[in-house]
Amino acid sequence: MPVLPAVGEKNQRFIRRPRAAWLVASVALLGGALLTASVIVVTLDIHQRQIRQRFELVASERFSRTQERFDDQILKLDSLRRFMLYAGGIVRADFTGYARPLLNGTLSYSWGPRVLAGERAAFEKQVRDEGIVGFAIEGLDEAGARYAMPERAEYFPVLFNTARRRALPLIGVDMASEAARRAVLERAVTSGEMVVSDPVHLAQSTGDDRSGLIMLVALYPGPIAPATAEQRREQLRGFVMASISLEQLMEEGLTEESSLHLAAELTDMNGASSRKALYRSLQEPADSPLRISRTLRLADHYYELNLRPTQRYLLANQASGLGLLATLGALLSLLFSAFCYSLVSQRQRALALVDERTADLRLREEELAVSEERWSFALDGAGHGVWDWNLDSGEVFFSRAWGAMLGYAEGEVENNRQAYLRLLHPEDASNCEASLARYFSGETAFYQDEHRMLTRDGRWLWVQERGKAVERDEEGAVRRLIGTQTDISARKTAELELARANAQLRGVLNAATQVAIIATDLEGVILTFNVGAERMLGYRALEMIGQWTPERLFLADELQARGLELSQRYGRTVVGFEILVAEAVEEGSHEEREWTWLRRDGSRLAVNLIVTGVHDAQGRLVGYLAIALDTTERKRVREALEARDRLLEKLTSRVPGVIYQYQRFPDGRDRMPYVSAAVRTVYELEPEHARQNVQAMFRRVHPEDQERVYTSILRSARDLTPWREDYRLLLPRQGLRWVRGESVPERQPDGSTLWYGYISDITGLKLVEEELRALSITDALTGTYNRRYFQERLETEIARAERQEGPLALIMLDIDHFKQINDRHGHEAGDRVLREVCRRISQRLRRIDVFCRLGGEEFIVLCPDTGSEQAGVLAEALWQSLRREPVEGIGIVTASFGIANWHEGEGADALLRRVDVAVYRAKQKGRDRIEQESLELL
Repeated sequence: MPVLPAVGEKNQRFIRRPRAAWLVASVALLGGALLTASVIVVTLDIHQRQIRQRFELVASERFSRTQERFDDQILKLDSLRRFMLYAGGIVRADFTGYARPLLNGTLSYSWGPRVLAGERAAFEKQVRDEGIVGFAIEGLDEAGARYAMPERAEYFPVLFNTARRRALPLIGVDMASEAARRAVLERAVTSGEMVVSDPVHLAQSTGDDRSGLIMLVALYPGPIAPATAEQRREQLRGFVMASISLEQLMEEGLTEESSLHLAAELTDMNGASSRKALYRSLQEPADSPLRISRTLRLADHYYELNLRPTQRYLLANQASGLGLLATLGALLSLLFSAFCYSLVSQRQRALALVDERTADLRLREEELAVSEERWSFALDGAGHGVWDWNLDSGEVFFSRAWGAMLGYAEGEVENNRQAYLRLLHPEDASNCEASLARYFSGETAFYQDEHRMLTRDGRWLWVQERGKAVERDEEGAVRRLIGTQTDISARKTAELELARANAQLRGVLNAATQVAIIATDLEGVILTFNVGAERMLGYRALEMIGQWTPERLFLADELQARGLELSQRYGRTVVGFEILVAEAVEEGSHEEREWTWLRRDGSRLAVNLIVTGVHDAQGRLVGYLAIALDTTERKRVREALEARDRLLEKLTSRVPGVIYQYQRFPDGRDRMPYVSAAVRTVYELEPEHARQNVQAMFRRVHPEDQERVYTSILRSARDLTPWREDYRLLLPRQGLRWVRGESVPERQPDGSTLWYGYISDITGLKLVEEELRALSITDALTGTYNRRYFQERLETEIARAERQEGPLALIMLDIDHFKQINDRHGHEAGDRVLREVCRRISQRLRRIDVFCRLGGEEFIVLCPDTGSEQAGVLAEALWQSLRREPVEGIGIVTASFGIANWHEGEGADALLRRVDVAVYRAKQKGRDRIEQESLELL
């Protein structure tokens, strides 16, 4: 039963009072205008949000591409640095051959060795002898002109230079002669890292008349820069430099959408408070509030990239159809207003007709009562509930079927309006009342409403009520209303599920902006054309749905070739739309193939297309579904990766290495999605076993290195920084091996981190490093430590003595009359004397003592934890070991000894001067003796 307004005098006047037709028409027109305006405002707001989402998506892709190119410049320059470090004996052809393939995205690469003042003449002659006619170290002024380079302590002349366009006149120019480049060189030595300059003019270094950046890195004897700036300055070998065009770096490789729809501005965030725009794209930004900024890093510099939409972007995404919407809204409002005017006028005429027929209705009242009984019986038998509401008395009659539908027994629900209201759902009461009011006002021909009713077991049951007045008073007001109630719960449930499924499907289709989804019927007529298909092909969905068939989007040559292939396979002619769906007619089949689409502007688009059949619940084929992915970028990336892989294979064809993917999840789980076959050689594991059991690879790591490797992996995952580590492996057959792992991390949508990298065997390199280290600290003739190692150990031991307040002593000895030995017996005999003296001295020293050759016939012993008295005893033992036995062919060889003990607060230079004075005093007193500071022992 419906909910009625209170049937008082005021409501009776509201229902019965005639309304002016013009007033009703005006109210209808105003309501229609307000509704149209609201729809337009909501549509504009939705469109603005879509524009922002599309802009953020395009801008995010631009940010990622730009940072990738920045990182690529760093990796290529570091690759060139490692090549210069490890290759050895590099000539100009070697440098050009390695650097030229790296020029993709870079203007030029240069190498400038460090040349000291005393080496300049020999260096210039050597280069001229190699074929560079007239080579000399020269300077470069601010205007780009060369000048004769004056004498300086050191030079950094460009020895090798490779550029993209032509050979350059830069060879021989001192990179430190120009202020801008000199500042970058100093910063590289001070920081010990790869650095990048402020914008400079690159005409001399690239052959292009443009400005850009210079990125360089210092080269040292080892792969890791020394710890202090003084050590870096002393061990510096030169600089590897790259000239980069900002314009090229920011614009190459961009898609048409990214280049034409975005206005970019790159700002340097380092240095002064006023930031300078280093790059602006040719496209002018539109007057729009859309703007996105992000910080990017290149070497030691940070840059801010600002992106704004262009006018072309706004035009491509402008709202369409608003004018049509406004026109339709106004037209419908006018039609509705006219309808209301006509309806009210007709109601006045209907009231007069009701008065004429009232007499006839009263005469047929008895006949109507009998007819009502028959009608109620028929409804109860059909399962419909019946209700009869007398508005004058407020009494409501509910049929037995009405109560049974809700689970109530006959008579359990009171026959009044209040009982009905208690069973009606509160949220449906207002709609039910509005439906009844529309019927009473004459807007509808009969009363109809759908709402929920409370059943006896506490459930809410959806019902449909339909009713009509069977009795009116003289003024046309309803006095008695009879209606039916029907259970529509099953239909409502199905409608809600269908609406939810349709909404989800529309959301999924329109959210897949990177995927084209096209659905057709059995004849090939397009039924669905999502946002991704619009973006890929340039057509609007309204142009395609119901009008096109998909084969019009394909190249005729590809369709013809595919048709011939299918015709030969099936033994019949296959043409038209059947070419695309020939293999998708069976349920569960998914054909996947690469095709070329023709876009609206005539351009071509490579896609990966999957076609599958759509079947109904009975398994009948009712249509086809095609899903396409744009493979243009994937092909470009694949080609670039293949080219890089070929270069990597060429460079490392003789170096065993494992290419791999390693993924680590936030909960600690990890896996190896891919590992190359070289894992058999490097790790002595089968590739399949390594992929299924990552821990098997970690167990091969040396126990002393496992914690360091594990910590570096966690740090790389946390900071998303490249991972690089040298560590040892313990292998069943090969034993101890050194390997180097390098990879680049990437955060995945599920929160995990995926590394792409390789692991190579560097055992030979490590052995060479150890050998080079030994050679750098060892005297080649005697096998003792050299002066360089002695200086390092002396500083270390003095620092240790200061911390622990322990004793420290130096014993210096100088072989007596060594020049006479060389003159009389020859230099070969002199070398034999030096080796024999070192052998005898070394036999008397402790394991913690450090025996070094300072130069010529001068030696020194560093004695940690040794006091004055102990140093004297040791010096006397050394002195006796020399005098005890003659050297074969020479005779007795003696030496003058000096002893000095370290005093608190004394530096290394002061201690060396004192021990040197002691030796000098021993020689002055006749040689072959020991002097300890100012105390003569022998």
